[in-house]
Amino acid sequence: MRRLLVLAFIWGWSFLFIKVAVEGLTPSTVAWARIALGALVLWVFLRRRGLTLPTDRLMLRHFTVMAVVGTALPFTMLAWGEERISSALTSVLNASTPLFTALFAVAVGQERLRRPQVAGLAVGVVGVAVAAGLGGSDLEGSSVAGSLAAIGAGVCYGVSITYARRHLTDTPPLVAAAGQLLAGTVLLAPVALGTSAASGVHLSPTRVLAVLLLGSVGTGVAFLLHYANIAEMGATKASLVTYLVPVVAVVVGILALDETFEWRLPIGGVLTVAGIVAVTSRRTSLAAAPPAGLEPATEPVSSPPR
Repeated sequence: MRRLLVLAFIWGWSFLFIKVAVEGLTPSTVAWARIALGALVLWVFLRRRGLTLPTDRLMLRHFTVMAVVGTALPFTMLAWGEERISSALTSVLNASTPLFTALFAVAVGQERLRRPQVAGLAVGVVGVAVAAGLGGSDLEGSSVAGSLAAIGAGVCYGVSITYARRHLTDTPPLVAAAGQLLAGTVLLAPVALGTSAASGVHLSPTRVLAVLLLGSVGTGVAFLLHYANIAEMGATKASLVTYLVPVVAVVVGILALDETFEWRLPIGGVLTVAGIVAVTSRRTSLAAAPPAGLEPATEPVSSPPR
């Protein structure tokens, strides 16, 4: 349980690190830096455990797909969104990941939702809409775009989790995660370089520290802690971190970044969590259960800025 709280603390602070880093770097550069640093951490642990990355064409294709939809796109979207909305709101919207995971699992025939789960899905969607302020008079067009970017990251995570359940069930979690991050480092490098050359890089000691912590701790170390949680308490209990991360991120955003407290955040967050609880309870699996330890390689979290 202590490790679960530590992970929620790390991922909750990651939204603050993104907010600080994106003030001097482009969103794709922030995403690339955290992926590269996270890959370095996982590579060290991979070598210490004597594991190697498969390099056959099929596995490289899987790593590439996971790199795009599981890290490069959602990490960039989160950073882009935080240029326009608060870190607190981003964390609440990104907590919708389990809802999209359930939707895609149903779409590809991995699971079946009963009526209570369908109702929970509707409640969760309403919660996301409330948190985003849809229909409220306090949002400008740019904040709507930022909110959609944060939600889009959750969609990407849902796709990546569903893909991994189908194609990476026989791959050790640490290997799958390291392969995903290494592929993401290579794929996103040209984009990060191009956007940085066009927009410039404006570093400060605070921004450098934020990037280092976001990549090494918020991505690399957090992945390792998540794997340990799965091995110790199982995927279901380990997924409770999804509910804790927004709490940490909202508090951190208000205290450290002086972000404005909005009642729609806790109200929308509660509705979203209620929907997630309903959707994830007693679902009927239509596919073989994944081996223990699959989720840590694929579920961030993913949600969080995982």
